[in-house]
Amino acid sequence: MRKRAVLLMAILTLLSIGPSGLAEGREISVQTSVTKWGQMPESFDIAGQALPEGVTAADFAIAGEATAWGATAAHPFACAVQAVEATEGGWRLIPERFPDKYFYVKKLEISCAAHPELSFTMADIAHTVTATADDFTPYEDADHMLTAHVYSPDLDAPCPVVIVFHGYGDTENLLTYRTAIPWAEPENQAARPCTVIAPTIPDQVYTSEFARSKIFEGVMACVDGLIEAGKADPKRIYAMGNSFGGMSSFELAEQYPDKIAAVLALCPALNYSAHATQRLGELTDIPVAIAQAEHDETIPVEVGRGAADALIAAGNPNVALRCYTDEEMNAAGATLGSENTYSFHHVELAAMEGEEYRRYAEWLFAQEKE
Repeated sequence: MRKRAVLLMAILTLLSIGPSGLAEGREISVQTSVTKWGQMPESFDIAGQALPEGVTAADFAIAGEATAWGATAAHPFACAVQAVEATEGGWRLIPERFPDKYFYVKKLEISCAAHPELSFTMADIAHTVTATADDFTPYEDADHMLTAHVYSPDLDAPCPVVIVFHGYGDTENLLTYRTAIPWAEPENQAARPCTVIAPTIPDQVYTSEFARSKIFEGVMACVDGLIEAGKADPKRIYAMGNSFGGMSSFELAEQYPDKIAAVLALCPALNYSAHATQRLGELTDIPVAIAQAEHDETIPVEVGRGAADALIAAGNPNVALRCYTDEEMNAAGATLGSENTYSFHHVELAAMEGEEYRRYAEWLFAQEKE
């Protein structure tokens, strides 16, 4: 009799699970946020299924496959579970920090050996929610080869515009790292409301000076539209970016010196474009801040120092250079070595967080065109 009861329970369990392993009636979403490590899952929320009593984080395992920047082949990964808890109408699983950015994850299996009906895969996840990034809207201008994400606050008065260029290859520009996202986060918008324009530039386009110039035209056409609509302050248009994005920030300022009020360049790849250094002498009226690690493995610190020296020599009275020490980069989570995912080239790990970010933001927003 007991064997029959056990068999009956097993059959009922199997019947409650759909073809993909998804228990009927469940809806699964993943809540993510853009941390200094890029897009990371904060929780997996399961609605329409009760959490059995006695289930703990130790009952779950997370495994999967992910790619990485510049890689084509996927690699396996595993992640620990920090907590599992019942919610109103369902339950929630909270992972430890993923070893890979979530948008790189290609295969995901969350299993529970003690209760197989709780298990699910990536195919079962119906929604991915990313705080702040989801508040940006797509923008396209085919005539100028421009594709971008734009965040615009709901304000009655004109506000500053921050144009954020990403690095080479980082076309997931809202999810890869914290350069565009912080400006749009609620606490920063409360202190410094602004519109954020984040162009997305494909690799094959980024290396073309002609294409970049065309994209810059599109960016400024977007800005002009905001100004005409009374949404943007023409005296407070700022350009910033990291690596190739830092280079593009300089190039944009050189192309539109009468419109850009200030430049914030993080580890700018100025050695990749003759344009970006040959015309530095024209930026005498544009405040510039440069941030770079002392032992940047990709762009030698001498590039940033040389740009600062050239600007000062040309007569620019408002130039700031901040070189982060190895200790500061280590404390920010970076590791020396270009083979590391978060190498010293990633100065944004230090510059775009906490007090450092606040200092740069206050400096940037204090600059105005005459």
